[in-house]
Parts: sequence; structure tokens; C-alpha cells
Amino acid sequence: MKTPLVCFAMLLAAGSIHAGEPAVSKAVAQFEERAAKAPAPVAMDLRLMAAEALKERYPELARKVLDGVLAEVRSAGGRVATANTMGRLRQLAPDVKVTVEAAGARPEPPDRSIMQKIGTMRGLATDADRARLVLEVTPQIRALPAGAGKISLARGLAGVATEGDLGNAALTAVATTLLEALREAGGAGASADSYLEVASLVRYERVKTQGSDAALDAATALLELRDQILQGSDFTLAALDGKQYTLASLKGRIVLLNFWATWCPPCRKEMPDMEKLYRKYERAGLTVLAVSDEKRETVEGFLTKNPYSFPVLLDSDRKVHASFGVSGIPKSFIFDREGHLAAQAIDMRTEGQFVELLKRAGLE
Repeated sequence: MKTPLVCFAMLLAAGSIHAGEPAVSKAVAQFEERAAKAPAPVAMDLRLMAAEALKERYPELARKVLDGVLAEVRSAGGRVATANTMGRLRQLAPDVKVTVEAAGARPEPPDRSIMQKIGTMRGLATDADRARLVLEVTPQIRALPAGAGKISLARGLAGVATEGDLGNAALTAVATTLLEALREAGGAGASADSYLEVASLVRYERVKTQGSDAALDAATALLELRDQILQGSDFTLAALDGKQYTLASLKGRIVLLNFWATWCPPCRKEMPDMEKLYRKYERAGLTVLAVSDEKRETVEGFLTKNPYSFPVLLDSDRKVHASFGVSGIPKSFIFDREGHLAAQAIDMRTEGQFVELLKRAGLE
């Protein structure tokens, strides 16, 4: 007997669901096919993330994905594996009653000495220094016993290693270490978010991992789906000077859409490079838009001390943040002259890294 996941994927592939553009329906079908092969707890979380990403622009597709999850939850007697899953489910279906399965043994805490080394990374002077620390720390993490503590350290390292340009060798070591920790754990502490961390390194930082992994494949398919949803995206936001901006009105120009906040050190660190790019390429057709969800007076106070010439937009209700799936900052999206998503950055970028991303959008 086929599972609900497989049946739904077959329906999508056969064209039985007509909501949304064909490319998005196809991306959903590919995602469901890969999710069906992933471990059930990871697959459920990834499918809830897919429903969240779809719900604004493709509500019928989102409903289909969510219905499949709800069927599994009902068959499990209303029990889910983690509190994260319960939280995501309640956001999408607040009337559904769910409980979390009993937790196992309390996980071992992360190795404190390694954690302290990771904590020094942002204070190092150069990207080369930070890359050397990554290459020093990753073997130490790999030598630890399998478990949630090892995964936590690998994820913590991944969270800071993408700030700036540490090079492919360092990022490959990070991705390999985290994926190895997830595989060794055999489900204990191996969350969907952790697999998404690896998938983001593979997709957006262009690192390579060894061997096949069903959970990583499913996480990668979710990123592909999210990117497909963003194709043809638009928004309307006001800048500090009151001018309204939309992506549609900027067709014919390359757009660097950056999400940031005044309290975010990596955001502040990359903004001078964004200013250089804007001044250098604005006449060549580059528009830089920096979006903050903070109060006007907070942003204006920051810009008084740090004046930048590119437009700064306010998204106080976070609707555009939500539409673009922005949960961590800084995050940047690059659109080509036709308004199509050409590239994105999952963390702070240097001037050189930004230039490489903008070239994918046609900047010469």
C-alpha cells in the first residue's frame, strides 16, 4: 500500500493539482518524492516548512502538503517527535491537538573548550584567520562521540563560518563535519534544521559532500522549492524618504535586496561594501535596497552615524521578511533585469563575493 506522501507526489506529477504555476507544482512533486525517502521526523518538519513557504502565494498547494502531514499525525494518535514540530504544526493548524513524544535521555552538553574556540571566531582579524580556526576545530568535533552535543557544535560552527569569505576548503570541512555528525546520531538530535544547514552550504556556498543521504536530498529539494516560489516575487515598501519601491518597477535593473538590522554585527560589517558596489555600479543598472524590520527612529539614528546612499526600506510588520522566508540576517537576494531570482547569500558577504553573485544576474 502506498503512503500518503507517495500518493500525493504521484498526483502532483500527474498534473492533478492545478493551483499555482506548473514550475511550482513540479517543485512540490519533486520535494514530496524526496521527503518520502527521508526519516519520518525530519520529513514531517521539512513538509511543514514547505507548507509555510507555499501558503501565501500557493494556498491550495500548501493545503495539500499540510493535509498529508495531518493524516500522518492522526495515524500516530496526535503525537509528534519534537517540540519544534509541534510549534510549526500549531502555526499552520492551530486547532489541531498534538503532543510531543516522551523525550529520551538528556543529551550530553557540547564540549566547552571547542565551544569557546568557536566563540572567538568573530573577533579574529581576517577571514584567513577564521578559516584556519575552522580547519583546526573541525577535526576536534569529528573526534567527539556521536550525539546531540556533537551536532550542536557543528551547527554552531556552521552558523559563523558563512560570515565573509573563508574559502571552499573551510566551508567543505564545516559541511562534512555537520553531515557526519548527523549520520552518526542515527536520529538523536538530527533535526530538519540541521539538514537544511548542510543543504544551504551545498546549494548556496557550492560545497560538495560525499555519499548519498535521503534527509539531505529532501532538505535540498525544499530549498529548490523555496527558490522556485520566489521567482517572480514582488513587494511594495516605503523608504525612509517616503518613496515607494517594488520589484516590478525595477525591471531592467539588477536588484540587490538585503535584509538587515542595526543590532546585527555581520549586517553592519557588510554595509560599507554594499555602499561601494552601489556607488560603482548604480549607473550600470544596479539598485541596492536594504530592508529593516526595526522602528523608524532606530534606523534613522543608526544612519545618522553611518550614512549610506542606497535606499533603506522599512518592513515593520515583517510581511516581506515572511514572504522571502527570512528568519536569520543578514540575507540577500539578487534579481536580474527580468525580475528573476538569480542568486542569494545566506550570510554576510564581502565586496568580492557580492560581485560574483551580481555577475550571475548579468552585471558586467
